Amino acid sequence: MKTKDMTKIAIMVSIIIVLGFFPPIPISFLPVPIVIQNAGFMLSGLLLGKKNGTIATMLFLLLVAIGFPILAGGRGGMTVFFSITAGYLLAYPFATFFIGWMSEKFNPNNQNSAYGFGITLLFGALFIDFCGAVGVSLLSDVTLSKSLLGSLAFIPGDTMKAFLTAIIAKRISKSLSKRGK
Repeated sequence: MKTKDMTKIAIMVSIIIVLGFFPPIPISFLPVPIVIQNAGFMLSGLLLGKKNGTIATMLFLLLVAIGFPILAGGRGGMTVFFSITAGYLLAYPFATFFIGWMSEKFNPNNQNSAYGFGITLLFGALFIDFCGAVGVSLLSDVTLSKSLLGSLAFIPGDTMKAFLTAIIAKRISKSLSKRGK
């Protein structure tokens, strides 16, 4: 792996960690809070692509697993992978991969924010919310239908995150391409 790729991965992991400093916002009727950190995983797929984006996500999750309290709310350790949020955590690398794969295929260099938004919304936000709802259902006494219904509360915020990550990815990609010329 090239030094340039390792540097990009390290920077992306750092960005995801910093996004975890924003405190989670609890929702009274859901056992899972709203977090900003999942925008980092979406951005990782858009900026780094399927391979390096997924490596960055897996590296972040490895740091969480060995105990670094870098998840939103200062959580870390293996227990989070068996908690009510496990479905979300396990969805992150897949979402990053799918976003990177679709972006590489249909929106190289993030030239079109609308494509980036659509890819990020479908393969990031909605996929993560679905997997998270399944995890909540499996790890609690909430039925799948109620869990899926409850996850609708995340859609407005996740739509905004998908929109912002697509715009940010386009601007960063455009800036990097100018520097490369």
